[in-house]
Amino acid sequence: MTSNAIIPLNTDQSCRHLMPAVKSEQDSLPEMREEMGIIQRLVAEFSKEREELQSVAELFRRQSVRKFYSLLSGYDHSITEKSELCAEYSLRSEYWKRVMALTDVLSVMTSEKRQAWNEQFCFDRYSMRDGSKQVIPDFTAEAVIPTVMGLLNDRNQFMRERVYGVFTSLSRSHKTNKAFGFSTRMIITGVCEMVKRFNGPSQPDFKSRNIEPLSELRVVCAFFRQSKVCDVLDTARLVERCVHQYGFRQWIDIDGYAVRFRVYKNGSMHIEINQTLAEQMNNILSAFVPLALPAERHKEKLKQAREFPLKKNVLDFDSRMQLGEMKFSYSEREKCWAAFRSGGYLSLDKGTDTILHDVFRTIGARVENYYVYMDYCPDEILRYLSQVGAMPDQVAHQLYQSSRKISDYVAGLLSMGEGDTLLEPSAGQGALLQSFSKAADIHCIEVDQLNALILKAKGFDVEEADFLAWSKANPGKKFSHIAINPPFSENRARLHLLAAATHLAPGGCMAAVLPLSFRHEEALLGDEFSWDLVHEFKNEFEDTSITVCVVYIQRIT
Repeated sequence: MTSNAIIPLNTDQSCRHLMPAVKSEQDSLPEMREEMGIIQRLVAEFSKEREELQSVAELFRRQSVRKFYSLLSGYDHSITEKSELCAEYSLRSEYWKRVMALTDVLSVMTSEKRQAWNEQFCFDRYSMRDGSKQVIPDFTAEAVIPTVMGLLNDRNQFMRERVYGVFTSLSRSHKTNKAFGFSTRMIITGVCEMVKRFNGPSQPDFKSRNIEPLSELRVVCAFFRQSKVCDVLDTARLVERCVHQYGFRQWIDIDGYAVRFRVYKNGSMHIEINQTLAEQMNNILSAFVPLALPAERHKEKLKQAREFPLKKNVLDFDSRMQLGEMKFSYSEREKCWAAFRSGGYLSLDKGTDTILHDVFRTIGARVENYYVYMDYCPDEILRYLSQVGAMPDQVAHQLYQSSRKISDYVAGLLSMGEGDTLLEPSAGQGALLQSFSKAADIHCIEVDQLNALILKAKGFDVEEADFLAWSKANPGKKFSHIAINPPFSENRARLHLLAAATHLAPGGCMAAVLPLSFRHEEALLGDEFSWDLVHEFKNEFEDTSITVCVVYIQRIT
C-alpha cells in the first residue's frame, strides 16, 4: 500500500485495492467498530437524501412547478442533466467530508496530499460550469470503509513526510543543525526582517511562510502527545505576539513546554525540544530516509538539554486559538470582567465547545448565555493558555478547591490581626483564602504556573515553586499563621504538614485541612506543638466525595 493510494480513487471498484486485507466490516479492527457503525448510518442517510434529491429534481421537470417556483422566488429555474449531476456531486462531497471528520487524517497529511484529496472529494460547482471533468466518487459502504481504513493505515506515513519536511527546512548554514538528523536545538532563518517605518524606529516584519517549520513541529509534537491533531493556523501571530511581549533573544515556552523558541533581529529563530522528542523524530526520519542518518548515530549521545516540565493535559490548538482571541473588559454593571462569546467562540465544534466550558470552569469563570464572567482580570491567564496551553491534571496536582464553608471556618479559627503574616503552602487558586481580608499579609506557594497566574490576578503575593523544595531552600522564613489544605495522595499530606510546621513562628497557629485519618496524629509534630481536632466536614469538595477534618495546631515554643 502506498501513501497516495487514495488519489486515483475515481470509482467504487478503485477503492478496493486500498485495503485488501479488509474483506468485510466484521474483519475490521475491533477499535473501529463504533466508527464502522457511524459510517453505515452515514451511508444510509446519504442514500435517503439522494432519493429525496432525485424526487425534487423530477418534480422540477414539470413546467407548472417551475412556473410556480419562478413566481415565488423571482428566478426562472430549469433543471438540466448537468445541474442534477452537480447537485448529486455536492451531496456526495458533503458526506465524504463528514466521514473524514471522524478522523484526524486530513490534518496529518502534508499540504500536497491534502490538496490532492480536496481536488478529488471537495466538489467545485463553478469549475464544473467552466468545463471541469471532476468526478466525485459515490458514497457507498464499499467505497468508504476501505478508503478510510487505508488512510488510517497510511497515517504514520503522512506524519513521516511532515517530519522530513521539518528536517529539510532547517538552515544548513548553521552548525547547530545536524546533517544527520535532529538534535534538541535547531535553527530556521528568514523568520522576520527589520523594516524602517516612516519617521519611526525599525519594526519587525514577520514572514508567515518562513515560520511554517515551527507550525509543522507543533503538529508533530501533538501527534506524539496523542492529542487532537489539527492544522496550526496561528503560529505566525503567536510568534509576533510573544516577541512583542518578551522581546528578541528571549526563550518563549509554548505547547505545554514541549517546544520553546527565541527570535533574533537578523531573522533567525532558535527552537529547542526535549531529547525524547528529538529521538522520536530521528526514528521517523531514519525510517523515511535511511541514508540520512548514519549507523553510528545510535552511538552518539545528544547533548543534555534542560529538563522540561512536561504536562499531560495540553489544550488542542483550536481551543487555544479561540481563548487567545477572547477580549475581556471590566463591566461596571456586573462589577466583574466580561467577554461576549459569539457563536464563533463556543459553537464551531462540539468537542471544542466542551473543552472551553471545562477550561472556564477550571479557572473560575461563569458562562451565562452569550457572556463569560470573571472575578479577576484574565488577560495573563488567557495569554498563557493560548501560548502554553498546559492545564494541571486534577488528580496529579490534587487540585480540589476548598469550599466557602471551609474557608469561612478556617479564617474564623485563625483570626488574624494587625502585623500578622500568613503562609498558604499549597495555594491552588486561593479557594482556602477566599474568606480572609484582602488587606491581610498573605504569602502563597503554588507549584503550577497557571494557578500561580490566577493567584497573582486575584491580588495575592505568590511564589511559583514546589512547597517541599521551597521549604528546604528557605528554612528561616517564619509566619505567625499558616492555612494549609495539602495534597492528600502518596503521603503528601504528612510531608507537607511536617514541612509547614517548620515555618510556624513561636506562639503561631496553623489551621490544616487534612484527611480524616489524621484525627489521631497528635504526636506527629512533637512536643513543641499542641494539636486539637476542631471540626469535620463531609462532601465539601466539588469533584470528590470525602470527609476531612480541620486541625488547629499551635507552636508552644
